[in-house]
Amino acid sequence: MIRVPGIAGKAGSDDRGGHRKTLWLISFTDLISLMLAFFVLMYSMSEPEAERWTRLAKGVSEAIPAARSTASTPSDRPNDPGAAFNAMAVEARAAIDLHYLAALLGSHLRSNAELAVVDVRREDDRVVIRLPGERMFDPTGAAFTEEGRRVLFLLGAVIGRIGNRIELVGHAEHEDATGGVAWERALTRAVAVSAALRETGYRRDLVARAVMMPVDRAGIAGGGRLPVDIVVREEGAD
Repeated sequence: MIRVPGIAGKAGSDDRGGHRKTLWLISFTDLISLMLAFFVLMYSMSEPEAERWTRLAKGVSEAIPAARSTASTPSDRPNDPGAAFNAMAVEARAAIDLHYLAALLGSHLRSNAELAVVDVRREDDRVVIRLPGERMFDPTGAAFTEEGRRVLFLLGAVIGRIGNRIELVGHAEHEDATGGVAWERALTRAVAVSAALRETGYRRDLVARAVMMPVDRAGIAGGGRLPVDIVVREEGAD
């Protein structure tokens, strides 16, 4: 018996014919994709209807309490520079390089006679602005002097432009028999300075704390008049 091999060309021609029959699907898919992109673009450029916008805002506010808003219709007003969320507000929170900040603050304070009493120094991971207790507070340490209020008013305009995280550190002398009074006094001074900065318009978070003064410096200005430090950290404000 003689076996005659089949002709490979016939089977191949059938396969190529099948490919030709489905080739149009590629062009059709491209056409559908282009049409979809076109209609999505047209929808994104359209103006929302006020009634539908109101219904959408109301539905979202009812479903998500945190998303409630006072807006009832789309607004054409320009962005408010003082708004909580806008590009300027976000950029203002950017942390400033501490080397640059220390040089800038030092130059600014030296050029103002009223702020010359404030000391600025650069440390490893912070810039420390030291407010002298004997100039800032009265003999009891419970209230600001007139000079102290003026210094904080002028300093607040500068601090308000810093986007770094800021801490207020009150220094306390080592405790005596009264127990706890010095620490409380130092923390009260730090909180008082933070409140004064708030009055000048500072709106970011502030941290107030107290630390013990080294023994060799504890009595330099009296228990109620130790310095308060404004500590500027490397990271940005929250």
